[in-house]
Parts: sequence; structure tokens; C-alpha cells
Amino acid sequence: MKTLFAAAVVLSMGLLSGEDYLKIFREASQAEKQKQFAVAEAKYGEALKISANSGQKSRAVLGKFRAMRGLKKFKEAEKLALESVEDESISFQDARHILNTVAGTLLWSARQHEALALLQQAQNVQCLKSSNIYFSTFYLMAVIYMQRKQYQAAIEVLGNVAAVREQHPANLYTANLMTGNALERLGKKSEALKYFRTALENGKKVRYKFNFSQAEKAIERLSK
Repeated sequence: MKTLFAAAVVLSMGLLSGEDYLKIFREASQAEKQKQFAVAEAKYGEALKISANSGQKSRAVLGKFRAMRGLKKFKEAEKLALESVEDESISFQDARHILNTVAGTLLWSARQHEALALLQQAQNVQCLKSSNIYFSTFYLMAVIYMQRKQYQAAIEVLGNVAAVREQHPANLYTANLMTGNALERLGKKSEALKYFRTALENGKKVRYKFNFSQAEKAIERLSK
């Protein structure tokens, strides 16, 4: 009887903790939307302390990361995020999401090489191949390679996405479109055309309103 009572107490405490987390997280999100970054940072910090699982913890970390960046605490924000990746209670997939996010903030800065290093680290972290997190790692790497005019490198990393049929068609559209662009810039127009057509096929599979005009224009351009 005592065992059942203790189990019920633990369960009720868990439910209360979950409700508290959601309440505090919503308050943090609202403050962030209103650009009250100091309040958001504090609230996300509270949520982080009572997080019960990897998903809750990673969302609180990323929320606090954004709020701290809003306060221009860039170094502190980055330190918080990257230290959380080493936390054993954070799942591999959530850790990869955090790495992608930090890399994304460095993408257009003088620290682009550090962004690439983080993404190279992320690609070795286990993740569902059908997820947006998996796609984002290689998409961001390809953006860097395209900017550097390293087109073959971009083609290679995008191949990790294009080969996954379970990926969302919008992501497959982007991967094939970017591959086509890279091939065209290498002068391989016939190969590029194939990828643009595949991009268009995937673009038309997206169920929500989706703009696939870039693929259409590329096909028209290369078909002349």
C-alpha cells in the first residue's frame, strides 16, 4: 500500500513539474517575442532547471541562447549552447540540433570556418535521416561551400540528403536545386538539368503552398 502511495506521489510531482515547465516556457517565449530578452533569459533559465527530459532541456537551452544573443551576450550564449552538447542527458539528435543552431549564427560572419567545424562535428552525431535536423547539417555545409565556390564539396554533402527518400519533399527540392546550381557552375549542364527536374518533381509533392519557380526557371534556361 505504501509503495502504491509513494508511486502516486512521485507521479503527481512529475505532472506538476511538467505543468510548471510548460507555464514557465510559455512565459519565456512570450517575453522573447516582445523582445524582453532579460526576462526571457531568466525564464528560460528557470525552465532549464526543472526540465525533465532531453527535449525540454534542449528547447530551454536554445531559448536562453536566443535571449542571451538578444542581449548581445554572444560569447556567453555560445558557451551555454556548446556546453549543453556535452550533457549526457541531452540526446544525440538534440545535441546535433544545438550544433546546427550555433553554426547557423556564425554562417555569415568572419568565423565561418568555425561554423563549418561545428557542422562537421554535427554530421558525426547520430540522427534520424528523415529529420529536418539531419537535413539542416548538410544544407548549412552546402551554403558555406557554395559561398566559397567549392562546388564539388557542396555536391558531395548534399548527396547525403538527396539519397534519403524519407526526407520531406521540400528538403529534397532544396538539396536537388542546390546540387543542380553547383553542377551548372561547374559547366555540367546536362547533369544539372537532371537535378533541376528532380527538384521540380519534389517541389510539386509539397502539400502546402510552395514556390518551386527557381527549378522551373532553371529547366527553361538549360532546355534552350
